[in-house]
Amino acid sequence: MKARLGKWFKFSLEDRRSWAGYVFILPWILGFLAFFARPLVQSFLFSIQDVKMADGGFTASFVGFDNYNYMLFKDPTFVRSLYTTAVDVLYEVPIITMFSLFIAVILNQKFRGRTFMRAVFFLPVIIASGVVIVLLKGQVFSNSFSTASNVYLFKMTGLQDLLREAGVSNGIVNYFTSTVNRIFSLTWKSGVQILLFLAGLQTISSSLYEASKMEGASGWDTFWKITLPMISPMIMLNIVYTLIDTFTEYGTENTGNTVMNAIYRTGFIDLLFGYSAAMAWIYFALIGAALALVYFIIGRKIFYAVD
Repeated sequence: MKARLGKWFKFSLEDRRSWAGYVFILPWILGFLAFFARPLVQSFLFSIQDVKMADGGFTASFVGFDNYNYMLFKDPTFVRSLYTTAVDVLYEVPIITMFSLFIAVILNQKFRGRTFMRAVFFLPVIIASGVVIVLLKGQVFSNSFSTASNVYLFKMTGLQDLLREAGVSNGIVNYFTSTVNRIFSLTWKSGVQILLFLAGLQTISSSLYEASKMEGASGWDTFWKITLPMISPMIMLNIVYTLIDTFTEYGTENTGNTVMNAIYRTGFIDLLFGYSAAMAWIYFALIGAALALVYFIIGRKIFYAVD
């Protein structure tokens, strides 16, 4: 036993930290193997089969890559929805990340009411994880009342009607209300990212700022030379989180993430399980390619402070 312990302590600090990392991700690995590995393999098998409902279960016949061929070259809507979703993600991820960093830097300053403002920006995350979001998504009321992307309670519908009654042109009204709605949507999706950035900002040693101030650095120089490099791991984490969150949020047939809606409707409403599984695997490949691209572009530029 002592020999084993002695051998362990002969490992370098970097090796021991690597093993500690594996220990921390071990619960996720066990959970994946226990709950997700089998459904993952089953979904791929479904994607190359024609799966139909039968008495007491399913019947499946092998069709090869016919589902993929039809989806990519014959389906008139899926590729267009895939392209639209990818463009929306490319537009939203940088904006949400920059907005979250901007708000986090402000909330990290010392001012009266700072705790209250932090709670305000994190409130949408609390709401989105509870019963309220179920009501807003229309799962309790009819779909004509509200959806996740068109919530009457939080949209500018009332003000829109008021401006039109005042004689304001439709162009100005639509521009104004769409801007306000985008601000609301941006704030709604930024709660977790703001919290992560705050955690990263609070780990930066104050001695670095004191030294830079003594050297005559401006606030602008301090941000670009100290703050941004020190929180670059959090930037990478937030980009990955926002990317996955945006790709996997649900929409409707006409708005929001139409791909997720199409996958759900194809599988659980039209009961085309094989075709739905093929759509899901193509979408999974797109998400994986996006994550690989982010890692290739940004991952190499991350600065990790060494103790």
